[in-house]
Amino acid sequence: MESLPIIDLALAQDPATKPQLLEDLKNALFRIGFLYLVNHGVEKEARALQKFSPKAFTDLSHQEKESIAMLNNPHFIGYTALGSETTAAKTDQREQFDFGSYGKESSWKEGDEPYKRLDGPNRFPEGKTGEEMKQAVTAYLDAMKEMNFKFLQLVAECLNLPKNSVTDFLGEMDRLKLIRYPPGDGQGVGPHKDSSGMFTYVLQDQTGGLQVLNSEGKWIDATPIQDSLVCNIAQGFEALTDGHCGATTHQVQSQPKERHSIAYFCGVRLDLTREAVQEQCRFIKDKIPSPQDARKREVDVASEFISEKYSCFGEAHLRNRIVSHRDVGKKWYPDLYDKYISDY
Repeated sequence: MESLPIIDLALAQDPATKPQLLEDLKNALFRIGFLYLVNHGVEKEARALQKFSPKAFTDLSHQEKESIAMLNNPHFIGYTALGSETTAAKTDQREQFDFGSYGKESSWKEGDEPYKRLDGPNRFPEGKTGEEMKQAVTAYLDAMKEMNFKFLQLVAECLNLPKNSVTDFLGEMDRLKLIRYPPGDGQGVGPHKDSSGMFTYVLQDQTGGLQVLNSEGKWIDATPIQDSLVCNIAQGFEALTDGHCGATTHQVQSQPKERHSIAYFCGVRLDLTREAVQEQCRFIKDKIPSPQDARKREVDVASEFISEKYSCFGEAHLRNRIVSHRDVGKKWYPDLYDKYISDY
């Protein structure tokens, strides 16, 4: 793999072109786990959010950003300042706003499993820019939710699975990041596999910097393509396929020019256990090739959920959030903080 495949979702609308689309999608999922999606139907909302995103970092004052700081809630939602997040045991050079699609207050109460606190509402700054942020973010979240549902049905179809076999595992909360990488020459975000859901969809500006690790251990540039979404398998889908469709290690290298990107993470049910996955997806092994036949292997970063260390997806996801956002973890999950950091 020297470049990422391009999947044109418009081909799914024509019975004459759909079979080849499904075959191309299946190959991309098995062999690479990273692809471009074009003609995805979210271009209008994507352009609006891409136009707004740089303003969120320049037009909001430090006080306005801090008014929705991630540190102020246990849901890992809000603003994170430059140098506050850790990946692969090194500090990332990025600042960001995190949002979620959960439309109500958290239902967590004392005595519930800690991971249930991950679902919670968005917070937006007061004022004109905050209102613009709310409108652009909400419109994009809504459009992506619909697009993602249709894409997951295509994924199931290309794997010869029942149409809703993947969507049945969707969680209540998808996540969204607006990300700014300042100019530099180091780690924007370190090598990792996405742990936040089933698939990730990334809008890029034209700066570049996103790299994907191929099966030979070589970093491949995910060169920006206008109006495309860079889509990759996350650890939730890897678990749902029992490792047959593996998540792919990737990173962002800082560039001489400032970079902006927007990442949407399709959520998985937090209460999903390994046992439930193995029970409900046992038929997958008869439907899709085994990992050794897929010509794709794990490199560099082990996937957490399928490692059998955690009781359910929510626990594995919470562990990842605490390790990445240590200040938030230490404040809201002090007992788990010591456990997960020492285990890291």
